[in-house]
Amino acid sequence: MVSGIRTVLVPALVLLACARDPASRPAARAGAAPAAAAPSTPAPAATRLVAPERVRFQPRITATGTLMARQSAPLGPSVGGTLLRVAVKRGQEVKQGALLLSLDDEVALATRRQAEAGVAAARAQLALAEDALARVERIRHEEGASEAQLFQAGSQRDLAQAQLAAAQAQLDLARVNLSHHYLTAPFPGVVTRIPDGVGVTVGPGTPLVAMATTRQLVLQTSLTQEDAAELCPGTRATVTEAATGARTSEAVVSVVVPAVDPATNRVPVEIEVPNADGRFLANAFARAELPGGAARDAWRVPAAALVQRGGGYAVWVAGPEGTARALPVRKLAAEGSAAVVQTEDGAWPAGLRVVEAPPVGIAEGTPLAEVRE
Repeated sequence: MVSGIRTVLVPALVLLACARDPASRPAARAGAAPAAAAPSTPAPAATRLVAPERVRFQPRITATGTLMARQSAPLGPSVGGTLLRVAVKRGQEVKQGALLLSLDDEVALATRRQAEAGVAAARAQLALAEDALARVERIRHEEGASEAQLFQAGSQRDLAQAQLAAAQAQLDLARVNLSHHYLTAPFPGVVTRIPDGVGVTVGPGTPLVAMATTRQLVLQTSLTQEDAAELCPGTRATVTEAATGARTSEAVVSVVVPAVDPATNRVPVEIEVPNADGRFLANAFARAELPGGAARDAWRVPAAALVQRGGGYAVWVAGPEGTARALPVRKLAAEGSAAVVQTEDGAWPAGLRVVEAPPVGIAEGTPLAEVRE
C-alpha cells in the first residue's frame, strides 16, 4: 500500500518542479511580437509664471555719428609769393576778417602806386581835353571855329575819359592784387593748421591755413527708413559725446534728406548741435536720442522669456492648460533684465502668463508646472 502512494507522488513532484523552472518552460513561438510597453508622459517642467506689466511706452530713436564743423576749409592766398608773416597761432579763435598771414607785398605796392599815378595823369588829360572842348565850343558859337575843330575837340575829350576809365581799372586791379597778399578769415572759427615757418615761396592757391567753426556743430548720422519717417526738421534731440560725457538737449534736427543712401540703404540726417561753451569737440563720435512717434501701450516682460523666431521675436507664455507656446511680439526696448514688447494687435491675450525663466529644451506644447513661492 505504501509503495503505491510513492509511485503516485513522484510524478506529481516532477511536474511541479518543471513548472517553477524557467528553463523548462516552452519557448515562445517564432514570430510572436513582444508585449508593448505602457506609454510614458513627460514630467512637467517646473518654472515661474508671471503676468506681463502694462506700460505706456514712448518710442525713442537712437542714432550715432560724427560731430562735424558747420564750416571748415583749408585756406591759401590766391596769388603766389614769399610768405612774410603768420599772424595767428594754432588753436586760436578768430573773428571773420581777421588777418591770418601775409606775403611779401613790395611789388604789389609798387604796382598800386604806378596805377595811382596813371589815374592822376588820365584825370589831368581829361581836364585838358574838357577845357579845350569848352573853348572850341565858345569860338564855334561866334563862328570862329570849324565843324572839324569842334569834332576833334570832342573826340579828344572822349578819348581822355576812356583813358581815365582804363587807368581806374588798372588801379582797381592793383588794389585787388595787393589785398590777395593778405589772407583773412572768411568766417569766425578756430585755426586748426598754420605753416611751419616763414620765408618760403608759395604758389597761388596753396593751402597754408585751416579753419573750422566750433560754436555750431552738426551731427551727421543716418536712420532706417522706418525711423526717418517719424522725424521732421525742427525736432528736438539730446546729443551726448561718448568720450567726454558732454550732453545737450538743445540739439535740433536740421535736415532729413528725402532720399535713401544706396550704399547703406539708410536715410541721411543732420542734427544742429549748439556749442557756445565749447563742450563738444569737432570730429568726435556722439550719440543722439530722438522721439520716435506718439506714446503707445506696451508690455514689460522678463528678457529671458524673449526669443528670436522667424526673423522676429516671440515670448514664451503659458495658458490655463499649462503648456508652453511662443507668442509673436515686436521688441520695443531693452531695460536690463526686462524687455518692453508689443503684440501684433496691441492687446495682451487673456489668460496668458509669461514664462519667467524658460527651461532648457522648451518647445511648443511643453507641459509646465508652476512653482509658487
